Amino acid sequence: MRIVLPWPPTALSANGSQGDFRGKARAAKAYKADCVALCREQGKGLRSLPAPAIVANVSLTFCPPSGRRYDLDNMLKRMKHGLDAVAEAIGVDDADWRSMTLLRGDPSKSGGVIVEINPTHQELIP
Repeated sequence: MRIVLPWPPTALSANGSQGDFRGKARAAKAYKADCVALCREQGKGLRSLPAPAIVANVSLTFCPPSGRRYDLDNMLKRMKHGLDAVAEAIGVDDADWRSMTLLRGDPSKSGGVIVEINPTHQELIP
């Protein structure tokens, strides 16, 4: 499964918005709502997985809106609410995601994060 999410707002950076908790909370809520809407819009391939399903791997490819350098750990932190939206869309809690791969993609004008999900079923795991 694959979905493209928007580039997370700067307000969600762990390195920024020190002390502006209300602004950060508003940005987080708005970003998650945008991601939920995109999951539904692109949701032809996204479906709730059967109950015993787990996610074997989630791959995130970060395509920044500029050539600026970003830390992978900060980009992952900025994606928390977007990943919560994906977990909600596929019906698998992110606590059941077994591994995550972080990749740097090429910059794109509007930026974005490509999320690729490799599901498996619990009974397949020894």
